Amino acid sequence: MYKLFLDANIFFAATYSKTGGSRAIFELAKNKKHILVSSLYAIKEAKLNIERKVGVEFLPEFYKLVSLLNQIDKEAHSTDLKIKYQDLIIEKDLPILISSINQKADFLITLDKKDFKTTKLEKANLPTKILLPGEYLQMITS
Repeated sequence: MYKLFLDANIFFAATYSKTGGSRAIFELAKNKKHILVSSLYAIKEAKLNIERKVGVEFLPEFYKLVSLLNQIDKEAHSTDLKIKYQDLIIEKDLPILISSINQKADFLITLDKKDFKTTKLEKANLPTKILLPGEYLQMITS
């Protein structure tokens, strides 16, 4: 059983659409096939984006998805960790990366190719592997 850290955009996509890879991740969790974790930082970002981009009428669905999480990281991260990873990713995504590592997630699941699917991160030999939802789903079904 894998532990998956979910980025804010996974919540957004799964809230807005009942199909697709992001939603499938939550469906697997309903069947107790995976452990889902995230951070308060990611949840707040997702909620704000849902309110701004698609409307508050989607919040009940969002809260249902949040309720499937096994753990939520609420910690402020140490300066040492920020310094250790700051050169790998832009500042706004640094809390996501650090939180996924702190929670010992096997995979960080994100839709953010631009900032998370970089050569720099791939070469960093992180303890958490970064995948798109489709990549993860393909990996577990192969």
